[in-house]
Amino acid sequence: MLTMSHISKIRDLSNQGKSITEIIEETGFSYKTVRKYLDKDDFSEEIPTKEHKPSILDPYKAEIEKLLDNNKESWRKQKLTARRIYDLLKEKHGEVEFSYHTVNRYVNKYKKEINCGVMKRFDRLYWSPTEAQADFGEADFIVNNNEIKRYKYFVLSFPYSNKAFTQIYSGENCECVCQALINIFEHIGGVPTKIVFDNATGIGKRICNVLKENKIFELFRNHYHFSAKFTNPYSGYEKGNVESNVGYIRRNLFTPEIKLPRDVELYNKTKLFEVCEALMNKREHYIKKMPVNELFDESRNKLSDLPAKAFVARRVLKYKANGYNEIILEAKHVYTLSKLYRNEYVTVVTTAWKVDVYNIEGEFIESFERQYGNERTEIINLRTSINNVIKKPNSWGNSKLRKDLVNENKLIDYVDSLKKNSEISKVFNNLKESIDLYGFDTAIEASYHLIELKREMTKTNLLMYCQRLGTYNPYSCENVTNVDLNKYNILNGIENSIDKGTSYEIKNN
Repeated sequence: MLTMSHISKIRDLSNQGKSITEIIEETGFSYKTVRKYLDKDDFSEEIPTKEHKPSILDPYKAEIEKLLDNNKESWRKQKLTARRIYDLLKEKHGEVEFSYHTVNRYVNKYKKEINCGVMKRFDRLYWSPTEAQADFGEADFIVNNNEIKRYKYFVLSFPYSNKAFTQIYSGENCECVCQALINIFEHIGGVPTKIVFDNATGIGKRICNVLKENKIFELFRNHYHFSAKFTNPYSGYEKGNVESNVGYIRRNLFTPEIKLPRDVELYNKTKLFEVCEALMNKREHYIKKMPVNELFDESRNKLSDLPAKAFVARRVLKYKANGYNEIILEAKHVYTLSKLYRNEYVTVVTTAWKVDVYNIEGEFIESFERQYGNERTEIINLRTSINNVIKKPNSWGNSKLRKDLVNENKLIDYVDSLKKNSEISKVFNNLKESIDLYGFDTAIEASYHLIELKREMTKTNLLMYCQRLGTYNPYSCENVTNVDLNKYNILNGIENSIDKGTSYEIKNN
């Protein structure tokens, strides 16, 4: 087949008055080809058509169509497959000339024609500037000791502008949803008029075709005065904008894995919004070809005002502690209280990050980090664990405290070496006071110094080292004066001599 440039050359040579013989000699094309394009009078582009060829399946098509038509109303899990139709034809007609793949192609084609395959049509939806969509995603993050932990992240997107905001949580229950929305509302300075939620979020429960909102979410929605819409099951396309933004944020904000600080709750309210805004600042709307921030300014100006008081996203429950002074949430997360509350009723307040416990008079007892996941967890307040060992030092070997201090081998070995129960009680009593004043990490580090220096872990020594750690490292001191300090060693009780400008160790007298 000739190209258009070849055809044009043939006709141009003819227009110059050259004969067919001369055109053949100059172009090298055959007489038949030259005559064909000189005689052609219509060069309009043709619509491609596919020539229908007979198929070896033609005698069986009516039978296949009848099988599919009769199977239309059957349960979705008992629909006829192409493989089953092929087997039925073989059972009825014996050996057949056609293959399974031939049957499969025709079955797929026929299903499309009659819409038997429940083919979905998608229409582009239009959203007002004040409407939003919400959903959760998952991503891995780097946490303490460079471990990888999978968190959930909540995304609220505005389809009109395609701007999205995110918040990181350990779970995706109602408290997490409400707290994430509170943080985002306060950041953008307003409230959307309508939010579309996924059917699977923890803010409601669908029973048959009726969805009942969670009590906390119902209170929350009335507090901020917005309407909520829930998508149908398995219908993520009904909120395609947020689905897209969940992936966009994972790829562009959380890949590769980022390191989370200890206080993720504070990070959500500060740094995370900064990096999210920086990401959105580079973004252009995929259809409107305008910066998403400019489009979002239109939305921001039309949002509802924030209420005078912020909502507190919490669930208040009444529990009775069991015989082990434990309360068990969600049938798998165990929180251990002081023995004073064994078999006693308490008030439990759950938020996205914490579980706070009060006595029946409303007085605060203890606070725990909230646990998530499908595995059973057991958590006990550090002060409670220490108090239990102080009261029953003989239980140290099999105590929850010893199990929780698994990464603090030096302290465990030290306490294991103590021979008297009174010594164990005394050590933990001193450690408890240091933790109350300086925090767990500082108190543990101070205990390490004393163990390495083989000094007694008295209250005075622990507090002294905690105070030193708060100001400078007691292990080393840079000799910036370059003065020989060897002659002062005897005063400090240092056994080994030191060179100029080197660090020194404090030895026990």
